[in-house]
Parts: sequence; structure tokens; C-alpha cells
Amino acid sequence: MDDVPTGNGSRRVSRRRFLGVAASLAGGAAWRSARGESRLRLAPDQPISRVVVARETHLIDGPVVHRGLLAETLEAMLISLTGRPTAKEAWATILKPDDVVGLKFNRSGQSVIHTSSAMAEALIESLESAGWAREQIIGLELPPDIVSNAGTRTPQPGYDTQVTDFNSGADNFAAVLRQVTALISVPFLKTHNIAGLTCSLKNLSHGLIKHPARYHKNHCSPYIADIVAAEPIRSKFRLALVDAMRVVYEGGPRATARALADEGVLLMSRDPVAADAVGLDVLNRARQRAGLVDVAASAADIPYLAAAHRAGLGVAVRHGINIVRILGP
Repeated sequence: MDDVPTGNGSRRVSRRRFLGVAASLAGGAAWRSARGESRLRLAPDQPISRVVVARETHLIDGPVVHRGLLAETLEAMLISLTGRPTAKEAWATILKPDDVVGLKFNRSGQSVIHTSSAMAEALIESLESAGWAREQIIGLELPPDIVSNAGTRTPQPGYDTQVTDFNSGADNFAAVLRQVTALISVPFLKTHNIAGLTCSLKNLSHGLIKHPARYHKNHCSPYIADIVAAEPIRSKFRLALVDAMRVVYEGGPRATARALADEGVLLMSRDPVAADAVGLDVLNRARQRAGLVDVAASAADIPYLAAAHRAGLGVAVRHGINIVRILGP
């Protein structure tokens, strides 16, 4: 059960300990008081959403990612999320064998946060090991070094000529959405000076339309929820994998070294609303350590998350979220 030395002075968590310390915390025990949640209701037939949280300080040392440990972490998270015994079997519950998988990263902040290349490599290799050829994988907003070396399918550029109505507006959705049959959102976790935070949902909504600047009024609500609820995105969404290894806890969405916290955290869920709700708690803890006030007391106090909950995109209330923690202090 001991940690395994890596040979460079650091220690790697053994696979047996890694998989053995998983603990399910029903209802999200890490959340503090959430006075705003009384404004949201959980439908009687609403299934509980699961969010897997991996916290491992050895994952990150500034911009350097422990790539072997990252691969192990992703595997363990997939197993915890799905209850399947292997990562290959876990992927088979999330994706279909003939899916063309779009990995939606976030270009903004990559050069400062500097974890996207490691995450993209680990995710592509995991999918390939599970049976999805690289030609079935399309990277969106990948780092340049990954684009040139990954061997994945080239995304179709530009936007659909047809305008899609999404209730609170209308816009041209990215043409690549006609290529992919499944979407995995791989956002950073950052504060946002308008929306409150940017995570799984905004990575999709404002990253897959032609005119994102039009949809920032009223804290980006209900635009984020409405855009993700539109058929081009909602029908294809499969997984949120939040890269919170380094968190932008102040001044976001712009990333600066002075407001970057090495958290060593990853979040995984099939519910993007729940992933963002748990992400809010990660942000709040980073801000507390920096002597700053919380972004918000609860997800219900973030307008776009409340709207997404009401739209049925997922769960934002703590009693509807089952947090599964692996590793961590």
C-alpha cells in the first residue's frame, strides 16, 4: 500500500492504493452552506449525477505534468465513474464503436496554464487503447504541438451556413459538429468576469458558435444553457473532463501566472452542470487560500448554472450530486 519511488525524488502512488482509496461522498460533503439552492428544485424522477474528483498534488509541478500519473488518474476516474472494471469497458459505456469523437479543449490560456498537451496526449492514448482509431478522434482547439503530431482527423473549419435558433438567440454553429457524433468537453477551470466561472458548459456554448461575443449579457444567461441545449451540441455531448490541475482563481477568463493555483485536480462527469457546480467549489477553495471572497455561495447563485439546471441539462443542487473522491489528502 506504500507509494512507489519514481527515481527522481518524488513519489508515485501505487495503482493498488490509487484504486483502493476511492470513497463516495453522497450529496457533496465538501460544499458549504448554499442558501441559493432553495430556489432550485430536483425533479422526483431526476437521477443522481455522479462527479468523480481526483486530487493528486504529484500530478503537477508548475507547468510540468507527471504524464504517467495523469494516465493512471484518467483510467481510475473512468472506472469510478462507470463502475466498469477496466478503462476500455468504461469507454464502451460512454461511446459507441463507430463514434467520431470531438475533444473540445479551450485555447484561451493554454500558453500560461500549460497542461493541455499532456491532457490531450493522455486522452487520445486512452481512447486509442480502448479501440477508437485516431482517425475517429477530432481535436478542437488543441495545442499546436499536438495538432502536428497526434495523427487525429482534421476538424472541418468554419461554421454552418444554416443559422440555428436556440430560443434566446440564433447563430451559426461550428461546421465540425457535422463531423463528430460524440463530444467530450475538456475545459480549464477559471473565473470569468461576466459568467462567474467558465468550465464545461461555456467551453461548449461559446466555443462552438460563430458570434460568442453577442451572448454575454446577464452573466451569459440563459445563453450558455440555451446553446448547449440546442440539438447540434446536446445530442452529441458525452463527457466532461475538467482540467483543474492549474486553476485560474482570479481575473479570468484571462490566465496570468500571478492568479494561477496548482491544484492537481481533475473532474469527470457525464453531467456538465454537475461538473461545473463542483468546479465552483474548487475555485472557491483556491480563492479562500488567496484571501479572496467566494465566486458565489452555491451553483444556484451562478445564473447560467441555475438556467442549465432548470433547462434539464443536469443537476446544480448539492443533494442531487454524488461526489466520488479518489486520492487526495
